[in-house]
Amino acid sequence: MTDAFALAETLAKHGQSHLLEHAATLDPQCRAAFCARLAAIDWAELAHPCEPPPIQAVGKSRVIGWEERQARAAELVPRGEAAYRAGEVAVLMVAGGQGTRLGSSAPKGCFSVAPHSGKSIYQLQAEKVWALSQRSGRSVPFLIMTSPATDAETRQFFAAHADFGLAPGQVRFFCQGTVPSLSLDGKALLAGPGQLLENPDGHGGCHTALVASGELARLIREGIRYLVYIQVDNILAPVDDPLLVGLTAAEGADVVTKVLEKAHPDEKLGHLVRVGERDRIVEYTELTPEQTRLTWPDGELIYRWGSPALHCWSVAFLARLAERGFKLPLHRSKKPLKSWPEPCTGWKNERFIFDLVPEAERSLGLVIDRREEFAPIKNKDGEDSPATAVRMASDLYARWLTKAGVRVALPPGALIEISPRFAATEAQFLARWDGRVRELSGPWYLEA
Repeated sequence: MTDAFALAETLAKHGQSHLLEHAATLDPQCRAAFCARLAAIDWAELAHPCEPPPIQAVGKSRVIGWEERQARAAELVPRGEAAYRAGEVAVLMVAGGQGTRLGSSAPKGCFSVAPHSGKSIYQLQAEKVWALSQRSGRSVPFLIMTSPATDAETRQFFAAHADFGLAPGQVRFFCQGTVPSLSLDGKALLAGPGQLLENPDGHGGCHTALVASGELARLIREGIRYLVYIQVDNILAPVDDPLLVGLTAAEGADVVTKVLEKAHPDEKLGHLVRVGERDRIVEYTELTPEQTRLTWPDGELIYRWGSPALHCWSVAFLARLAERGFKLPLHRSKKPLKSWPEPCTGWKNERFIFDLVPEAERSLGLVIDRREEFAPIKNKDGEDSPATAVRMASDLYARWLTKAGVRVALPPGALIEISPRFAATEAQFLARWDGRVRELSGPWYLEA
């Protein structure tokens, strides 16, 4: 039972006494449920959102560039391959978002995106894990973080498609938490009578949810040492990446963060930098246009390295954080909110997974080619839309075919689709290619 006096004291301390006034208008059952939720919230953290580091504290992170990648590939790739074959790698995909900006209320992963097969984003990502499992001889665990808004529908979608061919128990769902949204003056808002206005706690809720769901403890019991992290809406995000896993192992890293050269200073990406003795990722919303254009004396952008949200986490590192009760900080952004009784503009609070990075004793960046690994789907049209993502995927497959000796000459608008069930990586494709065509001059689809 909620301690009414302690709750009243806490709410008064943090300027939220209006919630108890509202509670007094509810019937006893609703009031009890409402107060129980109020008592479960950490009101102190809501009052102190995370702040970006001062620019004078920012330095350069260690980033493995193209030359070092190539020089160390012969060492790192076999080490990563050994980890996959030993069953030491799992894949984690965060999928808490709905397809609202795509014109759908369903989970974003349900969106049909493949140009010829019509496969959903979920299917494309799941088939990558299937291909990796077939290649490594291991049923690689596929952890999927949902949100309260997407959990039931995501589970139903996977069940209706028999987990897209993955082995029983290979797909593991767990649900992130929620945090209250606030008015611009810091007051908690209502979504309706007896109901706080809350939003999913962001991809950073992943760590807390991994612990609370028991999935982190399960990974440890199973001997999983490395967690390859992707976001659902990046259809080119690789899960079969021995060099990434091998680098994490060889460096004894708590985390390796993939980075890319920003297309322009205002590109909406987090930025990998060094602050003191630790790496940190500074979100684009926390920088002004002037700050994103600042340079070092040699002319290099201070905020040069953009993060496409691709990581390899050490499971031991995540476990150490859990043991000491580490909790990711909140960030706030100004948004239109569907509050009750009237909509308003206020603060949406969320946690970012990359706030684990400053806790890492050993962290580094790994440069990637965006053309091969970063095709996000954020908007219905224009930049970062389904059209741009499938175009990037088609261009990637065209490069694979060209390397295999196929002459590719597509007319405008023609697209190539290669199923992950045939090949999810260039190396797989080149190993399996049987020369079935010598020239492509129109749309083309290859399935296993």
